[in-house]
Amino acid sequence: MAEVARPKKPRQTAKGQDKKKKGTTDIKKKENSRPEPELNQELISSQPTKVEFSTVGHKSQNEAVSKPNTEEQSEDYQLLPTSMVAEVPVEILHEPELCTKTASIAIDESDFDSKQLIALDGEQKQFQLNQTKLNSDKSSNLHQQVSENIKVTEALGLPCSSKTASDDSKQNVSVIEPTVYGSSVDHENISSQKGGVNKKEKETIVRKDKKNPAILILGEREVVGMDLQKPVVNLPVQLTFARLYPDLPIEDKRDSRTASVKQVSPHFQTLYPEVPCESEIVPFSKEELKIFALGSWIENVDTYTEEFLSVANQDKNDLYELLMNYGRCRKQLQLAAAEQQTMICNYISIEQRLWTFKEEQLTIQGVCADQAKVSAYYRFQTVEMNNLVLGELKRALDIKADHLHQTMALHAYTSVVSRLQVESYIYRLLNNSPTFRAVAVLQKQVNQELDCSYSDLQLLKESISVLFSFTRRIIEDNQFHSDILLWLQKLVAVLHSVGSSADLLFLLNHVLRCPAGASKWAAPFIQIEVFNNSAGIFLFMQALALLLSPIKFRSEFLMNMKPCDQKSQSTPTEKGVQNWTLVDEAGEEDEDPDTSWLLLSEDDLIILLSQFPFDELFKQLLGITIKGEYCPEKSTCHQMMKIIGFASSLVEILALGLETFNRARYRQLVKRIGQMIRRTICYVSDHWAQFSTFHKEHGVEMDQFYSLEKLQVEFDELFLRAVLHVLKAKRLGIWLFMSEMPFETLSKQMIWKLFYILHCVECENIEGLCAKLHSDECKIKLKDPEHKEKFEQCLSNITSSEGICLLTTFAHMTHSKKENVDQEFVKIVALEIYEVAYVSPSTRESFSKVGRELLATISTAHPHAISILLDRVQETIDKVGMVSLYLFKELPLHLWKITSAEMSVIRGWLLNHNLSTAENKLACIILEGLNWGLDEQQTKLALDPSLHTEVALMVLEAYQKYLTDKPYSGFISESLKQVSYLANVVRLTQTPEALFNHWAWELVIRLKLRSNCPCSDQGWPTSNNSFTAPEMNESPALHPLFKAVKSGIPIGCYLALSMTSIGHSVDMFCSEGISLLEVLVQSKYLKAVVHVLDEILPIFYPCQYYLLKNEQFLSSLQLFLQADSVVPQGMTQQMTHRVAQHLIGISYGENIKLLNSMIQTHLVESSKPGRVGIADVLEFWIQVFTNQHLWHRDKTVMFLMDNLCKTAFLHQQEDCLQKTLYQQHKVWFSWIIFNMEAIFEEDSQLRRYMELELINNSSFTPDQALKKAQSHLKLPVVPSIQRLMIYRWAHQALVTPSDHPLLPLIWQKFFVLYLRRPGPEFGLPVSGCIGKRYFHSTSHSTLLKEMKKRLVEIADFHHEAGKALRIWKKGHSSEDASSADENLVIQRPESMTSPELHRELLRLFHVFTFWLEDINLQKNDLTYPLYLCNMMHTDWQK
Repeated sequence: MAEVARPKKPRQTAKGQDKKKKGTTDIKKKENSRPEPELNQELISSQPTKVEFSTVGHKSQNEAVSKPNTEEQSEDYQLLPTSMVAEVPVEILHEPELCTKTASIAIDESDFDSKQLIALDGEQKQFQLNQTKLNSDKSSNLHQQVSENIKVTEALGLPCSSKTASDDSKQNVSVIEPTVYGSSVDHENISSQKGGVNKKEKETIVRKDKKNPAILILGEREVVGMDLQKPVVNLPVQLTFARLYPDLPIEDKRDSRTASVKQVSPHFQTLYPEVPCESEIVPFSKEELKIFALGSWIENVDTYTEEFLSVANQDKNDLYELLMNYGRCRKQLQLAAAEQQTMICNYISIEQRLWTFKEEQLTIQGVCADQAKVSAYYRFQTVEMNNLVLGELKRALDIKADHLHQTMALHAYTSVVSRLQVESYIYRLLNNSPTFRAVAVLQKQVNQELDCSYSDLQLLKESISVLFSFTRRIIEDNQFHSDILLWLQKLVAVLHSVGSSADLLFLLNHVLRCPAGASKWAAPFIQIEVFNNSAGIFLFMQALALLLSPIKFRSEFLMNMKPCDQKSQSTPTEKGVQNWTLVDEAGEEDEDPDTSWLLLSEDDLIILLSQFPFDELFKQLLGITIKGEYCPEKSTCHQMMKIIGFASSLVEILALGLETFNRARYRQLVKRIGQMIRRTICYVSDHWAQFSTFHKEHGVEMDQFYSLEKLQVEFDELFLRAVLHVLKAKRLGIWLFMSEMPFETLSKQMIWKLFYILHCVECENIEGLCAKLHSDECKIKLKDPEHKEKFEQCLSNITSSEGICLLTTFAHMTHSKKENVDQEFVKIVALEIYEVAYVSPSTRESFSKVGRELLATISTAHPHAISILLDRVQETIDKVGMVSLYLFKELPLHLWKITSAEMSVIRGWLLNHNLSTAENKLACIILEGLNWGLDEQQTKLALDPSLHTEVALMVLEAYQKYLTDKPYSGFISESLKQVSYLANVVRLTQTPEALFNHWAWELVIRLKLRSNCPCSDQGWPTSNNSFTAPEMNESPALHPLFKAVKSGIPIGCYLALSMTSIGHSVDMFCSEGISLLEVLVQSKYLKAVVHVLDEILPIFYPCQYYLLKNEQFLSSLQLFLQADSVVPQGMTQQMTHRVAQHLIGISYGENIKLLNSMIQTHLVESSKPGRVGIADVLEFWIQVFTNQHLWHRDKTVMFLMDNLCKTAFLHQQEDCLQKTLYQQHKVWFSWIIFNMEAIFEEDSQLRRYMELELINNSSFTPDQALKKAQSHLKLPVVPSIQRLMIYRWAHQALVTPSDHPLLPLIWQKFFVLYLRRPGPEFGLPVSGCIGKRYFHSTSHSTLLKEMKKRLVEIADFHHEAGKALRIWKKGHSSEDASSADENLVIQRPESMTSPELHRELLRLFHVFTFWLEDINLQKNDLTYPLYLCNMMHTDWQK
């Protein structure tokens, strides 16, 4: 279809027309020289007859007779009509074998209008037939001959949607190859070639296997639009047939495959009997698809190359002579300049010899005034001119001046003149043509198509060819080279403005024949626009085919660039240099060094390929507008078929590039081409997926020719061709794109076919193999052991990278749509990869890692594949061994739904094989990887609850078998923790028993063994709970658990608490469960203890007093807190622990953190409606922690308490926390809080600045001083005046009991602030006590009075207490005291145990009272030593 898709040139040259006339004359001579046949045969063979093949068949096969109305139907529908139409000449042959299929042709019309039929035979030659009038008087003779035998020489039909077949032994179907294309030709050529038909070109081609329809295009259209959404050609006029003879019965000898085909009826009203058809839909051939491609791009490359060669060589052109002259002048100028430079160098060397320099010295002596003799030395240079050299220098300057004024000036002048001649020639060329003048000289903006004469255009192209020829020369003159490129850019710009699309191909041909590196300046010459361009698609496709085709005659064009012989360039110093030969990955030489200089560089081709707007092409292909509007569901079946056909043509062109540049030096280019093939297939695949999905969901009525099944077959065939092209490019890294193909949209049959083809990548005739394959045959062959061995041998022969790409492709082929999953295919692919990666000795070393990853990918999409792998591993565990562990670690076991049969296999591996075997380890890995939690919807367990119980008992049985008789119960988990806290450098040796113990505990903790509540309410009681936990001693299935509990096995105790009624009932847990919990704590399985508490405590929160009053429970928790916070044993571990504390601060055990997380979770869960509430949970844990001995000194308890306080604050439950703590430890609690607040007051310097303000301003109140300090410090949070520490300590001193041990310290804190004498720290003199300034207000003065009164009360209390204690001690000596009395003494507070203590406290509070009342302490001139002496004297007198 070379000329249909080719835009019309502006004008035809006389020279071209003469060539066409000459060719037509030659054809006529050949025809006249042949012997004339008989009259009737000549009439039939020389005059084409329009016939309409009309048969009655199944409506489903779309073969009913219908005569379309060309005026009413759209052009899209006319592209492929329902009836097969042909305009053919027929020839009478005497063949008795055709008598059974004879028919008559009745000519309904005696006269036919003259029409042109242009066809292209199998050898891509064009011939023309002219239709003439057929007289009615010759019809009778024609019918007589037809009644004997008929042979159709050129049966031209259109593509059908189903395959037609007949019995090979009884029928011969005559067809012609589908290589006929419509074309536009000159009317003069048509008239000169009437009747000029080669007899050889009319030979009938008989095929017995298949009837391939031909492509017929008629009409007088010369230019066909490039829009893919528009029709290509018009339909021919259809004729009807009259039936002359009755039908003959046909013997049915079909095989079983075609037994379902309906037999031909002996009485039918058609010319020919119905041909039996198979149900299988056959795709169009490559030739048939060309009707949708809008052109024969690859076939046209030679045509455009020949046109280019006709104008490329312009040695006799005037511009050529001018440029040669300019080049010679520039060369002479350069030679003169080089000679001038030599003269300058000679002048400099002579000048250096002109002067002779000598060093001289003068000595001067004299006598000073003191009669001392002195001397001085004066050194200087003298110069002497050489007269001989001066004369030589004059001669050199004369020669230089003469050369400059004569030779240099002459060559510079001739160079400028020759350059002006070239520019003058180019100016005249552009100025003489009105079109060129408007574009180049006047530089007008032209918005419409320009009409340029062919002669002017030809002169422009010839000039461009001349300039291009000079780019193919070795030019050392940069000025000359830059001038050539400048003129070339000007002329190319003009050609772009006035030329046609074929002229761009002319430029591309020139660029492809330029030396390497030309893309730097020639890439802008290739300008392709698809949008808003009627010839955009034609130009894109034809230019792409030209770029990716082999470049013919490139060596002839670059003959002036051939490098010199390397031997002549070698020097004696290069003899020791070694010559290196580059080889590719397979060890073969990449290319011949003698011819490699002819090749374009990879960068050139990549840059030129980047000039093609593939994005615009794909948008045009898929119907995407410039605004981005895309509606694939609105596409019709015809448009979908056009997209597939056009994409097939594009893939063929890109595949040509793979074949052309199949070299290691073009590796990146080939990858880009492969990427474009993948993008093409992906775009069509996405469009087809949306199209088919929309039509299936909405039930859109499909066309009778292009059903979804037919379109699916065509897409499959497009995909297959693309894969075959990619497979041909080996060792270039392009197979990677094959693994990224969209296999999701392929049919199941094509998936099987592709899978088998990929197994035969080393087959020589792989395309022939594809034509004979069927999906059922592929399945059978893929299961053949011999075939598997061949594939493994193939993988060992190809490179590892290609093997990885091939296996990756296998894995990606399983990623089909959910509704189109082929379980058998997934199985065979998974087993194939497993065999290659793990079983086969020749391939597993290379593909074990990638095989593991690919099997994980397949299992992620199809979790049932894990079951397939498990069965195969069970069969090959002896060959695979420990490698299977790595496989199942990679598999997504959390997605797998394991069955009971598969669990029995794992049970056998776990219980019947030792801990060090591969079977046992594999069973552990599988059980560990399963999802024992909730499913994706978070509504139920991912696995059946019965499996949880079964696995728990299985693990218990294995635990008893391997670990019961060995001392690994308590210290195993602790030994595993003995590692470095910082670097984890030293690890203890882990025995199989230790590893199994750790694995067993981790697994049983993950199991969901409490089934009394829904998953979301695990452990929390509900009102509608009807579940009853089994009794451990009553259920036969739990007998192993009963024995384990009786033996005191910790894992049995945990399972009993999780599975049986012991952990589900308050009474049972209090009576039996707490002892089991204590066993876990003592064995130091602390993580299990946390999980037990997490499950059991929710039922105890409403009745928490059962646990708070249970000493065994509280002691177990205390042991838990101590066990997880102990210092590691051993000198090394202790030192490491101490260093870690200094570096990272205090660290808490993992189980303490886990306990804290559990408490926080319970607090959140308890706040949900219908539950106990946060207050009860907070109260429970506060009482648990504060009941511990010396809890306020335990860092672990304080960490947990801190988190409780934080949670209480977030949930606004501070009252509950404060109330509990205050009732138990109110004074101690206040002491801690006040000290924390004092730290804030000190660090923020708030008190310091308040004191400064009070000293500087005697009239300031504490409120004013506080505001001043706040503004100065700019604190974000400032306490109120009542929150100052001097007032806080005062209030606390009033409310603290008189016998509390903290009371003296509290008063001490107050007096430290009250008697403070600031001043020196501010650079001021010492002032009086600052405390009195805080109590000037009425409210504060009242507080001071209350404090004085309180001090008197406390003094009286200690006075009376001292007397009572002395009386009590006189009557009860320590020697005669009974045990009960000793208990009483122990239970008394420390403040009541010593009379001396009360006496000292009495004196202390007397001093406090004196400090508060004495005014002298507030004075500025107070001297403390003198004041103390007076105080002691007064006290002594008292």
